[in-house]
Amino acid sequence: MVVWAEIGSSVLLYFLVFGMSATVDIRRLRKQLRNRNALLTGISLQFIILPFLGFVVVKLLHMSAPMGITLLVVTSSPGGSYSNWWCSIFNAELALSVTMTTISTLLSIIMLPVNLVLYVTTTYSNEVVETLDWTALFVSLIVVIGGITTGLICSATVKNPRFNLLANKLGNIAGI
Repeated sequence: MVVWAEIGSSVLLYFLVFGMSATVDIRRLRKQLRNRNALLTGISLQFIILPFLGFVVVKLLHMSAPMGITLLVVTSSPGGSYSNWWCSIFNAELALSVTMTTISTLLSIIMLPVNLVLYVTTTYSNEVVETLDWTALFVSLIVVIGGITTGLICSATVKNPRFNLLANKLGNIAGI
């Protein structure tokens, strides 16, 4: 049963990210790649400030290992999938959100383990780091990267408003 739940959550995550990425106008995405201030702000907050704040909360509240590690994983993980969903629902700048999700997901391949090892070993011990399910973390990253990539490829090749509407609905349903 647990395996089916993991597969199901990965499939929903894929379709959420695919649906949002497939509706992004590639020209707007390229424009957002030149938006250095927004991207550097997002990257700094995502990989420096947020993990550090999670670490401070864990230390201040003297959290147990399971609770503290959960908070550190959440604050060290890349953001984006649900921000893309919220941007789509409220008609915000989806291209910037998908661009930031793409960059943060790619950077998280390095930054997630670095932040987790740094803050978990500082707070707890090396033995706790060894118990983390690194495979599950990287599978989630691969699912998001795959969803973004295939969504952007479809966005660039399928020039059909009906497809965009269908992809958007698929992503919204998967996000619920």
